[in-house]
Amino acid sequence: MLSALRWAATHYVSPFSVLLRRTIPPNVPKVFGEQETAPHNGRSVSSHSTNPVYRIGSPPYGPAIADTIADVTSSGRNVVIIAPTVSEIGGIADHLIQLHGDRVVRATSSMSGAAVTESWSRIATGIGGILIGTRETMFWPFGDVGLVVVVEDGRRVMRSPGTPTLSVRDVILHRSSSEGFSVVFHGPVPTLEAIAMGATVEAPSRRHWPMVEVVDRGDEPPGGAMLTERVRGAVRGAVKAAHSVFVLVGSRAYAPAFRCASCGEVRRCGTCSSSATRDETCRRCGAVPGACVSCGARRFQALGAGIGRIIDDVSGLVGPDAVGRAGEERLVTVGTERDLIGVHDVGLAVAVDVDGLTMAPHYRAAEDALRLLVRLAQTVRRGAGNRCVIQTAEVDQPVIAALVRGRSGEFLEAELDSRTTFGFPPSGSLIAIETDGAHDAEKLLREQVSHHATIMGPAPAGDRLRWLLAGRDLDQARLALRPVLATLRGKGAKVRVDVDPIDL
Repeated sequence: MLSALRWAATHYVSPFSVLLRRTIPPNVPKVFGEQETAPHNGRSVSSHSTNPVYRIGSPPYGPAIADTIADVTSSGRNVVIIAPTVSEIGGIADHLIQLHGDRVVRATSSMSGAAVTESWSRIATGIGGILIGTRETMFWPFGDVGLVVVVEDGRRVMRSPGTPTLSVRDVILHRSSSEGFSVVFHGPVPTLEAIAMGATVEAPSRRHWPMVEVVDRGDEPPGGAMLTERVRGAVRGAVKAAHSVFVLVGSRAYAPAFRCASCGEVRRCGTCSSSATRDETCRRCGAVPGACVSCGARRFQALGAGIGRIIDDVSGLVGPDAVGRAGEERLVTVGTERDLIGVHDVGLAVAVDVDGLTMAPHYRAAEDALRLLVRLAQTVRRGAGNRCVIQTAEVDQPVIAALVRGRSGEFLEAELDSRTTFGFPPSGSLIAIETDGAHDAEKLLREQVSHHATIMGPAPAGDRLRWLLAGRDLDQARLALRPVLATLRGKGAKVRVDVDPIDL
C-alpha cells in the first residue's frame, strides 16, 4: 500500500502520518507483534490490474453486485464493496448474506470500534471473505483481495468532508494499479473522473434510465405558483388513487433559482452566467447580478423553495394530513437529496426546481444535477400511470436533453469538452485553501506557490479566508504548498485543504 499512500500524501497535501492512521480500524494496536501480522497465503500479487469497469444500473444494487463478484468469490479471493450510506450497505448485505452466509461482514461508521475491528480482522486474515463498508474502509489492508466494488462514486458522501478530502474513487483506483486488484463501479451515471482514469462503461442497449415528463415553466405566465397546474393535477390524482408521492426540492431553506417576472427567463449573473438568487452578490463570482440579462427588468419570481414552503403548497391541494417530511410516513413526502435514500416504488416523483440544480455555482452542477434527477426517476415503480415529472424554465439545456434521451454518453462528452476548455477536473486541477486571516497566508502563498499555479482570492468563507489554486498540473504547487501549510499550522492557524473541491 505504500505506493498509494505516498501518492495520496502528495495529491491531498497531507502529512504521511495522517494517512497512515487511516489504514487501520479503531482498536488495532499501533505497534504490531509478529503474532499479530496477517499471514501470507503464498499467492503472488499481480503488478497491474485490469481496466476498471463502470456498470450503469439502479438500486437496489444487491443483485447486480452479486453477479459482479461471483467469479472472484468462487476463486476464494476476498471482495470489498464500498457504498455511500449505512442504509444502502444494509440492503446490499442482506442480499449477499442469502447467497454467501457468514462470509459477508460489514464495517460502517454506525458500528462500535470493536465490531469494526472484528470485521477488518476477518477480511485481512481470511480467505474468500466479502467486506461491505462505508468510505472509512478505503485505505484498509484487504488481505488477498481480487475485486473492489464502488457504489455511486459521484455522491458527495464518497469524499471525506475534512482534510484530507479523500475520494473513494481516486484512492481505490490508485491502490488497484499498485496492488493488482480489479475495480468495478456501479451507479446511474458514470463520473467524468472515472472515465478519465480509464473506466470502460457498460450500459444497457436500451434507455439507461426510466422515462421522465418535462414541464416547461416558460409556458406559464410569471407570478404563478411553485407547482405548475400540470404537476398539481398529477399530485391530486396520485393521492386520490392512494399512490405514494415524493417531491424533490433543491434546498431545505432557500429558493436556489429565480426567473424574471416580465420575460420569464431564468435569472443569471451577468458576469459568470450561474443562476442568481435574491442575494445582492453572486454566489459564484461575487459580482452584483443586477437586472434581468434578457430584458432589463428587476422583478423576479422564485422557481423553487425550501421544504416548508412546498409542504404548505401541497397541503392546500391534498390536505395537511397527506403531506409531510421524510420519516413522517405520509402519502406525499417532500424532501431533498439526502431524503432519497430508501425511497422506492413511488407512484409519482416530482422535481420542483431543476434550474437551481443545473445552474448551481460550481463546475460540477450539471453532472451532479443529472445524477440526482436520474436517481429521482429510479424511485418510480414500473407500471402504467406511474411517472416522474420535472419542472424547468430552460427546456433546451443539456441535462434535460440527456434525461429525455435516457442516455448519458453525449452529455458526458460535452461536459468533458467544457471542463477541458476551462481547465477544470478531470482535465485540470483545483486546490482550495481555507485559513484564518491572522497569519499572513496571502503573502506566503504568493511568494511560494504563485509561480506554480494561478491563485484566486482571498474570498470570505464564514470566519475564514479562502484561496483557490488552479492549473493543468498542480504537482509542483502541491510540493510548494507543504512548507507553507507547515508554517501556518506552526503559527497556530487552522488550515483546511480541499483538493478538487465540489463547491468553489
